[in-house]
Amino acid sequence: MNYAIQPNMFTTLIRWYFKLTGMTPDKMPMVSYWKTAESAHSKVTRLPDGSVGMYIEGEKYAFPGFPRGHLLYGSLSPLKHQIKNQIFNESWRKLEEGMDRGQVIKEIKLALGKITDLSEQSKYEMLPPENMSPAVKEIHRAWTKVSPETSKLRDCLTYILQEDDAYRFRIQWLVQYFGWFLKLNPVKHFGYALSMLEHGEVIGDMKERQRLLKRILMLALEDHSIKGKFIALFKEIDWKKVKLTKGDKYHFRGKYFKTDLNILEY
Repeated sequence: MNYAIQPNMFTTLIRWYFKLTGMTPDKMPMVSYWKTAESAHSKVTRLPDGSVGMYIEGEKYAFPGFPRGHLLYGSLSPLKHQIKNQIFNESWRKLEEGMDRGQVIKEIKLALGKITDLSEQSKYEMLPPENMSPAVKEIHRAWTKVSPETSKLRDCLTYILQEDDAYRFRIQWLVQYFGWFLKLNPVKHFGYALSMLEHGEVIGDMKERQRLLKRILMLALEDHSIKGKFIALFKEIDWKKVKLTKGDKYHFRGKYFKTDLNILEY
């Protein structure tokens, strides 16, 4: 089901309001150094909450985190590549070829074990939780509490979210679509949010990636053990600490994504 084709009444009213006031995506406050230069001076620092951040010359908000190029194009690149191929692309292929859904899930679990072992090679590059951005720190805290036995998977995913803001901002963006009754049916609300993610993308290739993401994640949640841990994690996470802040949105709007899809027409 495509949830995003018809926005609900509240979203429609909000969009009408901003349209009447003349607000458009390009008028929203956003990082702007890229408009006049290829780079800008910046200063890496520890923000008041203990996380690592970066002040960019001339920008209103500090950037959450510090993109480390040697990791993005080094150890992080093959890790993300293996996840994309072994978990998502391969699972899609197996489903299209008619493999039993339960068997596909079993093979996903096996692949995850190999991938988390690969991430162990980067354990000394991973920031300690107290220095992670607030959103990632909260996910790490909740995961540690509800499923300490899967700490390797936790470290793998939080490593990616911390070091690659494109992934982190998208996860944070999902929160606005979880709804008031999230804890009553986390799986349903998560599926809805993933549907919206596709419509937040600008580039066609990214829309296809999000369709792939949703299909395989929702498949994995058919497994009772995965679903149980997923629900426990969702109920433990304080999503107010994960959702996009004004500063996050300020920097996210500088990327190819419809950051304000919930209030503006694109």
